[in-house]
Amino acid sequence: MKSANCALLLSVILCTAVYASAQDEETSTEIQGYFRTYRNFSYDSGDSYYNFSSPMKLNGGGFSLARNFAPWFAMWTELSFYGSPEKDSFKIGIINNQQGLRFQTRQHGPFRFYVKGGIGFTRYSIDLVLATQGFSYGDTSLSLGYGGGAQVWMNKNFGLVFDVSHTLMGLPNLLFADLPDREKYDSGLTYSTGFAVRF
Repeated sequence: MKSANCALLLSVILCTAVYASAQDEETSTEIQGYFRTYRNFSYDSGDSYYNFSSPMKLNGGGFSLARNFAPWFAMWTELSFYGSPEKDSFKIGIINNQQGLRFQTRQHGPFRFYVKGGIGFTRYSIDLVLATQGFSYGDTSLSLGYGGGAQVWMNKNFGLVFDVSHTLMGLPNLLFADLPDREKYDSGLTYSTGFAVRF
């Protein structure tokens, strides 16, 4: 059943892309670099000693690539790197990847507005101390996001980007045991600002 749903989703995406690319409109590619803040990250591992119980702000940055198949439609992918939250006993490095669809207005003067949605993964790099022994390992979880923003094009090829998105990230199983109080997902708003190059 899951494979049928994935095949249906892929078919919809491909049909939309083919239809959009068939339009008699200019296509283009965008590369963006941005600074990003993820608000209200917290994590309850099920053991209070290994928790980030107070919501915190994660700062980071990344880059994205988008293909405009038509003035109203694009497909995009992005990769974000966040600063590592840490305590005495452990720290976690976070990389988030998403890809999806973007629907946008035609450009009005320098402005273009858009909404987007995507799916991907979050990769955690974990350094953990249990008793007197240290461990380093990684974990990968599902990531979903949706949001919107604005582009301000200074000229045909260079512009600024402002984006607000809601992101849901699966959380790692930090202590190797499925404790009943373990938090499995975290969600928060991400605020991004950066630049875009279009060609």
